[in-house]
Amino acid sequence: MKFLKNIKTRSIFITLCTVGILVMVVTMGEKYQLKTIQNAVHYVIMPMQKGFSLVTGSFDNVIMRFQEVSTLQEENKSLQEQVNELSYSSSILAEYKTENERLKQLLQLAERYRQYPSEGANIIAKEPGNWYNMFTIDKGTNVGVGVNDTILAEGGLVGHVVEANQLSSKVLAIIDDRSAVSATVFRTGDIGILRGDIELMQQGLSKLQIDIQSEVIKGDQIVTSHLSSVYPPGIIIGIVEEVTIAQNGLTQYAYVRPIVNFKHLQQVLILKTKNLVIDAD
Repeated sequence: MKFLKNIKTRSIFITLCTVGILVMVVTMGEKYQLKTIQNAVHYVIMPMQKGFSLVTGSFDNVIMRFQEVSTLQEENKSLQEQVNELSYSSSILAEYKTENERLKQLLQLAERYRQYPSEGANIIAKEPGNWYNMFTIDKGTNVGVGVNDTILAEGGLVGHVVEANQLSSKVLAIIDDRSAVSATVFRTGDIGILRGDIELMQQGLSKLQIDIQSEVIKGDQIVTSHLSSVYPPGIIIGIVEEVTIAQNGLTQYAYVRPIVNFKHLQQVLILKTKNLVIDAD
């Protein structure tokens, strides 16, 4: 082991001496114009210098690449944040546009039924489930809302108020199985009773029971009738999708899809018609 250690020490000493001699030779060559010796030494050292330059140059390139990647990542992060902000702003604008359309529809309804005092309201609660068959609005007796007031939205009939408190009211929708509405086939004038149905409600439909002699067909428009003691006449309810004959052969059923989307209600219009008496049907 001592022998190997001595060899290692000697090797280091020889290497240092060699480097020192080469440096001296280069210095002397520059001082005394010893071009031949200087060239010879440069010939020996040149490859080492080139190799060192190549290594340092490669290292510098790696550092530059790393910096470029880091810069690109920062720019990409900044761009992604801008995209997210624009997407959020676009969503907000779309929501404002949709709400503006809903409010515009409510104003049009209020104008159409201007013979009745009206009040806009927001839905603040609903019964469990996907459909707005029974829900609560944020207007009550403090602004003159009462039981049997008519509720409209999206250009059509929603239902009527069944309970009114000072600051809120409950609404029963026409798709609920507790609802019954006197309705007319607009084209023929035939009158029937539109009822909610639990199974049909899951499809967003109601069922119109009408005389077997009626010529109701698919595509007919159904509106509230003049015989209704809750709803003003002529309010559009929906469109007939299918007609079937009852088992007794004396009546037929028209399956009606309401104009109102009972899955996505938010704002409604209250027509203050509580002076009417509830349907006797």
